[in-house]
Amino acid sequence: MDLDLATCLFSGLQTDCLQDKQYICEEGRFTSMNVQKLFAKEVIAFVRCKELRVVPNPFDISDDYFKNIFRLDKWLFQDFLLVLCLRTYYRPELDNNRMPFDLRVLTTLTYLAHGHFGALQHLDAFRGYAESILQRCVPEVCEIIVHFLATDYIVFPSNNEETLGIKHGFNSLYGIPHVVGVMDCFHVRLSKVAATQEQDFKCRHGNLAINVQVVCDNKYRFLNVNPRAPGGSSDIFVWKHSHIYGIMKNLSVTAPAWLVADRGYNLDDILINPYRNPRSLPDFRFNARLEAMLTVLDTATIMLTSRFRLLQILSPPV
Repeated sequence: MDLDLATCLFSGLQTDCLQDKQYICEEGRFTSMNVQKLFAKEVIAFVRCKELRVVPNPFDISDDYFKNIFRLDKWLFQDFLLVLCLRTYYRPELDNNRMPFDLRVLTTLTYLAHGHFGALQHLDAFRGYAESILQRCVPEVCEIIVHFLATDYIVFPSNNEETLGIKHGFNSLYGIPHVVGVMDCFHVRLSKVAATQEQDFKCRHGNLAINVQVVCDNKYRFLNVNPRAPGGSSDIFVWKHSHIYGIMKNLSVTAPAWLVADRGYNLDDILINPYRNPRSLPDFRFNARLEAMLTVLDTATIMLTSRFRLLQILSPPV
């Protein structure tokens, strides 16, 4: 846990909950696991300071069990909770929800990880909460994450200066210059939609879904996520109508800038893909390098959907 982040958070919240606490740190980080565990309990105490009843601390379970249920380790969740509080100017005294904020966030992580709330049944901290209460947590917390955090962590470069590091990364690894990202679409299945919209949301496999366009860099970081298209939309249609298309056009005015995609996309001055009919050794080498770059996005998507399996299974309605 970064102590500078914690200091910024709790100073900004103007609370005395942690102001008098002293923690041993070097260069802004804790010097021992015991000190970090102590601070974690203080964080939970802060978000529950108005609670009149004693609610068990979810940090009391084992590290492995915690990560298996919530998909984040305890210290990453602690950072995540702190940032959420900071960005939303969270005040416990103004929170009218009977469920503590930290439990609402954990409930949402559980649902995203498993697609249901069954994993919470065995935890003391969640006993006594009806499933209807748990269900209401998911849209609330997801809306907070998207509104306050998404634009900080999923950022597509808007000018050529911001693309230099990404271009260098791809060029040094794969020998292809001017690449600012790898792009593709994948389907996220839906349980149901309005009867009048079913045809629009039916993908080519016959399932109800949305067609999510994603772009990532050479370090498996997502630069853009566009989940607005129904499953019946083609990948090319989503690409041509996305704001990334306009950004890439603007970037290419002053310097070459390309996205890499598979053969399902049309070749463009801002998009390259493997040769459909390679005939020479350079063509085959070029294809091999582009296909290696495409595996970066495949790996990033697999990492995401493996951690939050709601993205790859039929989700029940919330």
